Amino acid sequence: MLKTSEVYKNLYHYTTWDGALGILKSKSLWATHYKFLNDYSEIKLFRDRLVRLILPYVREQYEDLIKRSPHAKSKIDKEGGLDQAIQHDTEAFVDAQYHATGDEIYIVSFCGEHSNPHINNNGLLSQWRAYGTGGGFAFVFETQKLEEALILEVHNHEYGMIHLSDVVYSEDDKKVQEEFSDNLSSIADDVKKVFNHMMAPGDELALSGYQSFASCISRYKHHGFSEENEVRIVTLPTVVNKEYLELAGNEGVTLKPEKDRKFRTTSDGLVPYVELFNSPQIELPITKIIVGPHKDKESRAAALRVMLRNTDIEINCSDIPFVG
Repeated sequence: MLKTSEVYKNLYHYTTWDGALGILKSKSLWATHYKFLNDYSEIKLFRDRLVRLILPYVREQYEDLIKRSPHAKSKIDKEGGLDQAIQHDTEAFVDAQYHATGDEIYIVSFCGEHSNPHINNNGLLSQWRAYGTGGGFAFVFETQKLEEALILEVHNHEYGMIHLSDVVYSEDDKKVQEEFSDNLSSIADDVKKVFNHMMAPGDELALSGYQSFASCISRYKHHGFSEENEVRIVTLPTVVNKEYLELAGNEGVTLKPEKDRKFRTTSDGLVPYVELFNSPQIELPITKIIVGPHKDKESRAAALRVMLRNTDIEINCSDIPFVG
């Protein structure tokens, strides 16, 4: 699979005036807990599709069991039949994977570079509408340097997963197959391991498809958002609890610090987030800021030029005549 920087030279992060000031002052990006984003199907949307995708692998295991144990079929029939058993066990496996992943996935969203140069220079109207109340800003990041910053971020803190990837939209069956095939193979291998362990319990079960599962559920999004051409940083900060500490100690692993969970106040209450790249050794690779449509956009641009006078960050105003 191509690295994101091989597909998009630049990424665009849209935010509000307060958000823009927050990025510049903190020199960091805030990854928001997925439950507080503007898509209520985040993370959960892939569940039913994954059930359908791995159901044939579970069927394969059941059919193999029936061949090896003639008495198994009669027992399965008494408990509701083969199809019901396969459906139940497939759903149970997927739900167990969701449970094991935990509930702390944090996301920073970007728009991938557009094929239309005017949009790249002036922003996407749908995003200005989303961030148009009080005026919006688009931060342009150099993708390759953002990938390098993520490597440093992982070096500084404990993460179960962190990646920068484009989103796969739900109606793009071809891309689902292309992008997820390796991950689905890994998940299928775990299905076989779980099934065999159920049939013949032995040593502790070791699964290898956790990262694959987490990657799939965090990249899959409803096709209604496809205009955004989203690329995202997805993070799953490790919870360094007593159990994790004991496990690390037994394996002789030296742990890095746990990532702090922070909270910001909105009209709907507290929103959990984590600060990414908030380290003196990491510099945000901002190349340009586009000031969105607003009656005071020129004065806002002037203020940013003063604020960023000792940097090479370019400041431009969008020419889209949106009034909000």
